[in-house]
Amino acid sequence: MKVAFYTLGCKVNQYETDLMMKSFADHGYDVVDFEEKADIYVINSCSVTNLSTRKTRQYLSRAKKQGGIVVLAGCYAQEIDKDEELSNVDVIIGNQEKNNVVETVEKFIENKKDKENNNNTKALYKVSNIGELKRYIQEDKLVIGREVRESIKIQDGCNNFCTYCIIPYVRGRIRSRSIDSIISEVKSLVASGVGEVVLVGIEIASYGKELEDSNISLIDVIEEVSKVEGLKRIRLGSIEPRVLTDENIERLASIPKLCPHFHISVQSLDNSVLKRMNRHYTREDIFHIVDKIRENFVNPAFTCDIIVGFPGETEEEFKNTLDGVNRVDFYEVHAFKYSKRKWTVAAKMPNQVDGNVAHDRSERLISLANEHKLKFIANMLGKEEDVLVESQKGNIAQGYTSNYVMVKFESEENVFGKLVKVKLEKIENDVIIGHVNNLK
Repeated sequence: MKVAFYTLGCKVNQYETDLMMKSFADHGYDVVDFEEKADIYVINSCSVTNLSTRKTRQYLSRAKKQGGIVVLAGCYAQEIDKDEELSNVDVIIGNQEKNNVVETVEKFIENKKDKENNNNTKALYKVSNIGELKRYIQEDKLVIGREVRESIKIQDGCNNFCTYCIIPYVRGRIRSRSIDSIISEVKSLVASGVGEVVLVGIEIASYGKELEDSNISLIDVIEEVSKVEGLKRIRLGSIEPRVLTDENIERLASIPKLCPHFHISVQSLDNSVLKRMNRHYTREDIFHIVDKIRENFVNPAFTCDIIVGFPGETEEEFKNTLDGVNRVDFYEVHAFKYSKRKWTVAAKMPNQVDGNVAHDRSERLISLANEHKLKFIANMLGKEEDVLVESQKGNIAQGYTSNYVMVKFESEENVFGKLVKVKLEKIENDVIIGHVNNLK
């Protein structure tokens, strides 16, 4: 039988899709592209915004039109009431149930055969109360990398309860993966040809917080992963500011394999908005963190998420965010218009911002962010940088610098998966074109 996947949302979701793909393949299924005809379609969903929920529904409809069994997995599934009717869905599984996706689908197929003479069309529902889950459970691991750069999930859940965020309700509380399990997976992937790993989770800054009789933290995990022989680079997923203390920044700077690329979960750069969001830091804290990182790393890149149009956000508060973006000089800004989510405090707040106002602010923020991105890239010109080659078609190789700038260059030699020293010469469509000096 053939099975196809479509993933929405974060890198954690993509990692979990990779695990589900492996599980189906291990059971003898053929994994095919989502556009192909398949017997089973798995939509690994996201519900962090209304837009992501809408896209999830659209892909469920597309899958149903293509025929076959349609499986809704993940965060949107956690929102669905057991008695809710979804005409486009045959199987509904929550985030923890992804671990047993094959068994659940096969149970549906078996039940369908038993009931093929009646009109029972109710979806098979397997969604646990994820808020009750106390420990990280993952029995399988990735063994062979699909790309040169692969994400490794080290943590799940979040305890922050930011006023706008549904994630604690659909992902549960913080749960940390054992460091032995993490290292084992990294070693397997590196042995298969992976050169860079991205450490991801729902809230990686909280790694180890819930582990009894243990002082292990995110920084300890990074240090241990860096010892894996053959691994070229470590990159971090989105990170909460609070873990970036002066001491931790200095420890991070002593890890040669760590990429100087920090995606900080900023959300706003106005203190009043941050307080209403229940974010426990100030714009001044962000500025200090950025300055401290620049003291300890060579040409670090800062990227971030920012929400515009949060309830009660005034024009002055929004301008404080724009001012903060200028102050930090971000390489990239991912702008999101505030989206009401059920179960959250912000959904009930007064002074909800008009959608047109939020759209205008989003456009202004994106325009400013693009200026900073071009400036950052332009400042790279003339330098020699190590590029980890992630693809090569003919004599055109492509990869990223350690601070996550895309580079293309010509190479008659096959350099796929290698670190190549490249002279950065010109910009074409946000990509730097360079030439090879020597190979490592």
